[in-house]
Amino acid sequence: MNLFITTSRGVYKYNFKNDDIKQIISNWNKGFFTKPSKGFFGIFYNKLKNEIIFASREKLSKEIDYEKSTDSIIYFYNILRNKIVKKIVIKDLFDIHQITFFKNFVFLTETGKNRVQVLNSLNKKIEYFINIGPIREDINHINAINIDKSFLYLGLNNGHEKNEFKNAQIIRVPIDKILEFKSFDALNYKNLINLEGVYHTHDIEKFDDDYLISSSNLGKIYSYNKKKFIVDVKPWSRGIALSSDYIFIGKSGMGKRKFRHSRYYDGEIYVLNKSNLNFVKKINIPKVGQLNDIICVDN
Repeated sequence: MNLFITTSRGVYKYNFKNDDIKQIISNWNKGFFTKPSKGFFGIFYNKLKNEIIFASREKLSKEIDYEKSTDSIIYFYNILRNKIVKKIVIKDLFDIHQITFFKNFVFLTETGKNRVQVLNSLNKKIEYFINIGPIREDINHINAINIDKSFLYLGLNNGHEKNEFKNAQIIRVPIDKILEFKSFDALNYKNLINLEGVYHTHDIEKFDDDYLISSSNLGKIYSYNKKKFIVDVKPWSRGIALSSDYIFIGKSGMGKRKFRHSRYYDGEIYVLNKSNLNFVKKINIPKVGQLNDIICVDN
């Protein structure tokens, strides 16, 4: 069993049996004479192709005046070959967070413009957009996404002074709408779900018939079905993955944005027993800055 972990300073592969970790790509992967990537964020495991898909934040568009990342590179990593087999550069994508995959399409959260860009992985083009309202600014801080047979789930952090809400929210979009493969506004379907008492969220991770959500500033994990917190790992929690036996919860040091992505911060992963949520062990990921997302490949 392996965990693949996105962080500020690279993407890492952790072998659970051997307690061994190695970096598969650095944020300096473009060379020392070019600016490094601004970290790696969303990640997804495509079982059919046995490949990992992950996204980096980039500042490639010099003509765009935006304080955070303006672009992204989507990487396709073949697990058997231990090799990146494809890269797709996406220009004009502001502040990417989580991603998901469905029928050869990569769904890319674009936090800076309050929408999702939908990438066709075959022709390497953006095919359509899923908007969150009419304004293309970071209003709701959309940063989490997941999809199942019935719905697409979009997580709104709402941790932004421009938004009108206080707690986090989830938008649930019927899969039939996704299968039309054309742009639409997700708020038109009156499916906005308030997460009362839940703030500064990341992650929407499938857990049997439930979904788990990180309330990062509290360091607690929220059950979508039970409508309550079920795990407390203390701040700052971000990144959730599951295997047949375990739940993996990512945790990072807290600090100002300028410093928390530096080598002076370690990442951690808390391992819990899936059946009873008991603590099993803690995995340390040294000098990676912020830990952003996790997926598990359970061989």
